Amino acid sequence: MKKFVQIYTGGVSGRNISISQIEKKLDSMEGHKPDGIIVGWSLEKQIYSYLRDYTNKRGMELYLWFQVLSEFKSLGDFREIETLGGRRLRSAVFDGDEEFSFYCPSHPDTLHHLTNIYETYFSDIAFDGVLLDRIRFPSLAVDGNALFACSCPFCMKKLEKRGIERKEIEKIHMQVKEKDSLLCIKEYKNGNYIFDSPELEAYLNARTELITDMVKALAGYFRTKGMKVGLDLFAPFLSLFVGQDYAALSKSVDFIKPMLYRCTYTPAGMEYELEGMAGEMAGRMKQIIGMEDGRLTDFMEKELETARKLSSCKIYAGMEIHTVKELPFVSAQSIRDGVERAERSGCEGRVASWNILEASKENLLAFMEGEGR
Repeated sequence: MKKFVQIYTGGVSGRNISISQIEKKLDSMEGHKPDGIIVGWSLEKQIYSYLRDYTNKRGMELYLWFQVLSEFKSLGDFREIETLGGRRLRSAVFDGDEEFSFYCPSHPDTLHHLTNIYETYFSDIAFDGVLLDRIRFPSLAVDGNALFACSCPFCMKKLEKRGIERKEIEKIHMQVKEKDSLLCIKEYKNGNYIFDSPELEAYLNARTELITDMVKALAGYFRTKGMKVGLDLFAPFLSLFVGQDYAALSKSVDFIKPMLYRCTYTPAGMEYELEGMAGEMAGRMKQIIGMEDGRLTDFMEKELETARKLSSCKIYAGMEIHTVKELPFVSAQSIRDGVERAERSGCEGRVASWNILEASKENLLAFMEGEGR
């Protein structure tokens, strides 16, 4: 099983991380060599240059951690995402400098802005590949109206070509509100939902194609640079609600990293996102998807198996090895348990998420050593 580690260098303005900090953390792995390092997304080229030299000398791959539909708003004239009625969604800031404000995937300038950002700030570094993150619509944990975004003219034009009119979306919106149920969900099986509302199901499936189109184009651009492409995706049970289709997306990339965060109550964390989406009906939602309290590791393994069945590319399990300071510590044993389940599921790799600079030596070694394999 391949092993990758992630280094978060901060948002666009960076966190003033020194080379010596990174060097010290990498040395703490005591001779355990990962197959690659995923790093981003500040604009501090000296960090990337150092890591390119470091990985070249050790026969490791270097991936750029690149944000797609969030984080780079200050670097390009992106169109903000809209919900019904032309309203803007709420945004959020996490961990001081992670900005969860999203922009439209369908605007004709979005791809141009993204490729220009890469060419201007990152192309000097000979990255082996890129991990594309925030390739999604905002989650319901940020704004309850997110399910009906983006409804700007550019997204609506694409939806209309797929048979979804604005009036139909408005009708579905009212239908969901009036039923006062859990998004009309009846069943979750093999990574797919069955809804009481065929109209809602058709809308959500059509909406995923807007994200798939964006990813296909951007992945194609990076492939022309000779780079491998990976995707940071929500767990399968969450993916439909943010516009991510594992089966379709997997056709354009080399690997998918499902963010199966069990221990941290933060964005992309499985319980955090579920409770943000379902609210008072979180218990019912857990019953539908088969997430039992106190057995998140079992659920993680089941979701990994689902991701593998849905995808035609490799699956690298995303496992948190730390969390923010305000939350309970992630234990080394929980990491070892996660590694064991990832190996048992048959996935091809695992990724230490989301910042080894914040992880303890014990946790980093637990991830690298796993069950001794």
